[in-house]
Amino acid sequence: MKDNTTTNPTKKKRLLFWIVLAVCLLTVAAITVGVIFAVNGNGQTPTIDNGQQGGSANTPPDDEGNNDDGNDDEDNPGGSVDTSSKYEFIMPIGEVNVIKMHEFNWDNTMKWYRLHQAVDFSAPAGTQVLAAVDGTVASIEREMDATTVTINHADNVTTVYKFIEPIEGLAAGTQVNRGDVIGTIAAATGTEIADGDHLHFEVLQNGELQDPDDYLDLTSK
Repeated sequence: MKDNTTTNPTKKKRLLFWIVLAVCLLTVAAITVGVIFAVNGNGQTPTIDNGQQGGSANTPPDDEGNNDDGNDDEDNPGGSVDTSSKYEFIMPIGEVNVIKMHEFNWDNTMKWYRLHQAVDFSAPAGTQVLAAVDGTVASIEREMDATTVTINHADNVTTVYKFIEPIEGLAAGTQVNRGDVIGTIAAATGTEIADGDHLHFEVLQNGELQDPDDYLDLTSK
């Protein structure tokens, strides 16, 4: 009887300990679940600001509707403006008869091979010469053997028309549109006289001579 008397209280204490521990654990779990539901119920998702989100967790939401969607209607009420200046060249002469391309070839006048950095269009003297694209006359240079008209265009493109007679009134600063008559082919003379009457046509981009065929697409015509 003595042993039973000392053992029973010990078992009761252990049982009470486990009951108290279980109650504590359930209480902590209930509090945790309540906190989670409270946060989710407010529509706030915990985030970590790693500096790559374009803001911080403390930044208030943009309630003004100023979303950066690439269309700032207030700063640009007229909408976006296309400044790409894409355009298509036309032939600077009505009837196309190419006698020289942008390539190494034999110079009939100087009697040597050289890189001809232009396209030569054969046509009788007096044939009209057209502006290949919209632009502004940069200069009209009159030399001993030829007169050269230079026109500047968008995107740092320049066209050069050599061996022509400019029309009356054409001068530096004159605005021309694609297809406008800027002059007529002059009688052959000077450094390319052996090639006969023709228009010597050059294209430059950023001051560097280009192959005019890249703009006129002569090979497909």
